[in-house]
Amino acid sequence: MGRQKTISDDEVLRIARDLFRARGHTATTREIAEAAGVSEAVLYQRFGSKDELFFAAMHPRGPDIEALLGPLEPAEDAHAYVRTVVVRMGRYFAEVIPLALRVMTHPSFDHALLARMPPGAPPGVQEALAQRLAGFARRKQIGTASLAAARILVSLAHDWALGGVFRHANPAQRERQLKEMVDVVWEGLRGR
Repeated sequence: MGRQKTISDDEVLRIARDLFRARGHTATTREIAEAAGVSEAVLYQRFGSKDELFFAAMHPRGPDIEALLGPLEPAEDAHAYVRTVVVRMGRYFAEVIPLALRVMTHPSFDHALLARMPPGAPPGVQEALAQRLAGFARRKQIGTASLAAARILVSLAHDWALGGVFRHANPAQRERQLKEMVDVVWEGLRGR
């Protein structure tokens, strides 16, 4: 019977992710082990190699669609819903894009993997948003509800998040800008 873990794998991965985000793949296993309060040997027992630890720590989590988009039939005003959801998606993308960029610049990254990945948002987000928009259309709160409309909104959030990776503007100001962009798209969604 082995000893109890003093720190969970998830916590080790969180610590490693923070260090890898700050220093890239040059962060050492010694630094990670020190920050986690374990030995390097424990890191290697749990993750096999520094590369395996890196990819496990930096793997972007998939979105929780319910947390991201809310219930299938949102009760709130359609305009408020669209603004809120696009901001949530923007925050989600702002969290995962830097991780993905770090992973893609790692020397051991399999670039052929990118060619096999479908373009666009994580699987299901666009379709799930289109379903929610369709509910608003049935209730006559918006004039247009389609997969294309959902793609535009997801693209807006994605583009906003990607822009934040390269610009270090005030987060509250950036979020206001995103809401203003949503308001422009809203004019096309609401119909006449």
